Amino acid sequence: MKLIDLSMPFGPSVTPLEGHPRISMEPITTHERDGRSNTKVVFSIHTSTHIDSPQHFYADGPTIDQLPLEIFFGRAYLCDVRQVAVPGQPLSVADLQACNLPTGRTLRGSRLVLFADWAAPRWNGPDLYRGNPFLAEETAQWLVDVGIAALAMDFSVDGAYPYPCHQILLGAGIPLIENLVNLDQIPTQEFSLIAFPLKVEGGDGAPARVVALVGED
Repeated sequence: MKLIDLSMPFGPSVTPLEGHPRISMEPITTHERDGRSNTKVVFSIHTSTHIDSPQHFYADGPTIDQLPLEIFFGRAYLCDVRQVAVPGQPLSVADLQACNLPTGRTLRGSRLVLFADWAAPRWNGPDLYRGNPFLAEETAQWLVDVGIAALAMDFSVDGAYPYPCHQILLGAGIPLIENLVNLDQIPTQEFSLIAFPLKVEGGDGAPARVVALVGED
């Protein structure tokens, strides 16, 4: 088996959401002064590759540490939307179905990964959260009705406030695995996704190291 890292770096070079702090790192101890290195890190949970829990938009929703780990490991399907994704425009159900999306019964209980090639060239630039393609509200509801376990993507599900697709998906208990890269390295449509979040107590989300597990010839 082969592991493909789908995660952005985690550091000051990563573009944060507007209004969120850039990741900062400050030494507590240093090798030169103390003989060991320790670091203080300040960051927003929703920076770099991370997972949104339902509590992100719903005060009574499950926090990231309350979600079953089974959600974050298992069968996944890659849906390559590069040919239909248009900056600043919504993706319809028909758009997804035109990209060799598996049937609804196959998708039920699995993790859907949407690949628009958005984050990889922009993760450290000013346009990561500007003008991205996004899901139509009807598409988000369709994914809820299909019964996916989690939605992963390399772009935001929403184009602007009030973030209706976040509300639809998180309201249905479907976590969002955001800011993926290296999706072009996955050689098959079906693979295993590993996306364990940091166990943040009461967290509305958490950083994650997301990995694709694929078979080698």
